[in-house]
Amino acid sequence: MKKNIAVVTGGYSGEAVISLKSAEVVIKYLDPEKYNCYKIILTKEKWVLSAEGKETPVDKNDFSVMVGGKKIKFNCVFMALHGTPGEDGKLQGYFDMIGMPYTSCGVTVSALTFNKAFTVATLSRLGVNTANSVVVSLKDKMTADDILSKVNLPCFVKPNEGGSSLGASKVKHREELIPAMEKALKVGEEAIVEEFIEGRELTCGVIRYKGKVKALAISEVVCAKEVFDFEAKYIDKSTEEITPARIPLSIEAECKNLSEYIFNALGCKGMIRIDYILKNNKLYLLEVNSIPGLTERSFVPQQAEYAGISRKELFGNAIEEALA
Repeated sequence: MKKNIAVVTGGYSGEAVISLKSAEVVIKYLDPEKYNCYKIILTKEKWVLSAEGKETPVDKNDFSVMVGGKKIKFNCVFMALHGTPGEDGKLQGYFDMIGMPYTSCGVTVSALTFNKAFTVATLSRLGVNTANSVVVSLKDKMTADDILSKVNLPCFVKPNEGGSSLGASKVKHREELIPAMEKALKVGEEAIVEEFIEGRELTCGVIRYKGKVKALAISEVVCAKEVFDFEAKYIDKSTEEITPARIPLSIEAECKNLSEYIFNALGCKGMIRIDYILKNNKLYLLEVNSIPGLTERSFVPQQAEYAGISRKELFGNAIEEALA
């Protein structure tokens, strides 16, 4: 019997547009002989099943929908929702309460990895290399001099919670710091100021595949802009995304081993993506993405394909692992 899969998308942040694209790709490649796919869009105003141009409300008591007088219940949720409430653990808490399996990390890990400062603090204690950083909130009275006493220029300023590099800036001069912080604080309540490490940007997807943790291929990002921001990730075609990365085999092995270690150490589930900077053959952690992009241009599907795992198998495996 085919399983009913709710592909949850949308969300409450500026990443909703990417979530919708990820959901379309997931629905496109999931095996129709195994799964009945339903696109569930979440916004602050409503939760609805979207099909054939019509919207049907979701019953939040048990996460079901009524279609043609018949109540449809779901066997599993495929999480294709970037940003809040999917990537910060809030939605996972709801699904845990009603006993609904889902394809992403759980509440605690999602909340931790959504907060860049908490992620850095946790993993640095486990021996992972990280950049110097400081967190600033709207309530703080920190001046540019206060921040620069802890972090050197140049530096990156970005929202402490959030993804797709929304609100991110590279700061080279002291007078640019406060405007960059104001930009980041328009996106979130906290900003993280992170010391710039000059090197090559790498990213590695990790999945639980057939019961075992598996690092996929490593990708290298060669960005024409100084910041690999939202435009560079999804709009500007001048950015090169090279899979596999042009790195020595020893660095490739180290990056894969480290990525699998982080997956296990944090207790991750489903599929994640970890971003690094490589400087002088040393890996520095940037961040952990608990629900990575799944669009046609996204890294994890590219990396899986290079590792011999088709999109159909990648997405189907995520469901079967969640159900297991």
